Amino acid sequence: MEQFKMEWDDLLSGVRLRKREIATRDNEYDQRNDFDDDYSRLIFSSSVRRLQDKAQVFPLDSSDFIRTRLTHSHEVSTIGRSLGISIEKKLNSEGKLHEKHIGKISSLLAVAGLVHDLGNPPYGHFGEAAIQQFFKDWFKTEEGKKVKEEIGPEKAADFEYFEGNAQTFRLLTRLHNLKHEYGYDLSVASLASIIKYPRSSTEGNKNSEKRKAAKLGISYKKFGYLQSEKEKFEQLIEFTGIGKYRHPVTFLLEAADDIAYSAADIEDGCKKSVLDYTSIEVVLKKHLANGSEDEKYLYNYFVNKYQENVKMGRADKLDNTVQRFRIKAQGYMIKSVVKKFLEVHDDILTGSFDKDILKASDARNVRLAFEDLAYQIFKDKEILVREITGGAVIDGLLERFVGAVLSEDRLKPNTKDGKLYLLISGNYRDIMDSTIILRTNGNGEGTHPEEAEKQGPTTYEKLLLVTDFVCGMTDTYALDLYRRLTGIKL
Repeated sequence: MEQFKMEWDDLLSGVRLRKREIATRDNEYDQRNDFDDDYSRLIFSSSVRRLQDKAQVFPLDSSDFIRTRLTHSHEVSTIGRSLGISIEKKLNSEGKLHEKHIGKISSLLAVAGLVHDLGNPPYGHFGEAAIQQFFKDWFKTEEGKKVKEEIGPEKAADFEYFEGNAQTFRLLTRLHNLKHEYGYDLSVASLASIIKYPRSSTEGNKNSEKRKAAKLGISYKKFGYLQSEKEKFEQLIEFTGIGKYRHPVTFLLEAADDIAYSAADIEDGCKKSVLDYTSIEVVLKKHLANGSEDEKYLYNYFVNKYQENVKMGRADKLDNTVQRFRIKAQGYMIKSVVKKFLEVHDDILTGSFDKDILKASDARNVRLAFEDLAYQIFKDKEILVREITGGAVIDGLLERFVGAVLSEDRLKPNTKDGKLYLLISGNYRDIMDSTIILRTNGNGEGTHPEEAEKQGPTTYEKLLLVTDFVCGMTDTYALDLYRRLTGIKL
């Protein structure tokens, strides 16, 4: 039996799902590759712009220093591009990547880094948890039990285990309603690269104990697509040849994400006075002081730079030390990931490597040190209060809008539920209505609108309308809308 193996020719496919072919360029002076084109389509979009008002670590923060999802995404994109440049040149020199693909892996990672958090709801990962908890509780109510039985376990799990990664895939392939039902119509390689967990909501979502018992890798930790996008997910598998495995670039995207936020969180934590010199030094000493020469160097660099800044009498002694340490630490992590990826490249292409590549690299202890420091940051009372506030906002919005879209009064503007329904973005309501037409005859052509409307949206599609609406909100907009609906603000 021939062993499964991915091929870079397929993995870097510029095919777009709408026409199932590579887009042609009419301009002879346009020498971009397909992923440069994808980046251009995305960078000007409202979905990317909205990331400037979505939390990275500190929800609803007014500081112009603290990172948002937008600044974080640009950092991930930049680190990803750096990883790609080094890796594609090494692979080419080793005869594992054709010359014609030079520049593509780095461009692909720039795209993936830019959009990897695009589908995240307001208030970051706590927003995801709030959506999950709402639906887990709601499906236990009398109405919720009936709905769960109606839509089935897989579609119900899409909400109970709601995942920003899956929502990102939906946003990119469906929710950008400018021209057609294929969203941004990105290349299949770009779409595949952002799917960290190529599993459905019932196949994935395995905690570390379950993965260990079943001998499953990191790609089973969560899930990557909603049932509404199952067909498109299967199509990109067909064109990229990834089978049931991660796209190789996804390992690098995950590493770039971890490198960006793990080191940057310390900067933000210091700026917010959540971390001080002692708390950082204790953690770095624990993980690095007795390690490899590189690890000892990083620990000593942090201590020595701080002492130098103290002697110089710098007012920003800790901030300056942390920023300089962050540069050194990120450089070491980038080098370690490139080295590890090249070592396991062949195993990745056969699907036999399914681990967190940063934690499998020489920089694993640096990553663990940052994890410990991040834990201290997330215990900060200011963050806890803001997360609780964000959770209450999302819970309140879901309660109102889920009730409205499932109500028989949904289309009666003179009723409370009808008014709430009209508050939902017209773009998302249009998408749901167009889905009805597509579902009626498979391609949306030749179907009379009245006939499609008689069939109406499914309950699953109605619930998706709500999560699409909520996830499209910024932190500030969600809070403002909640205040208005509860009478706290007029």
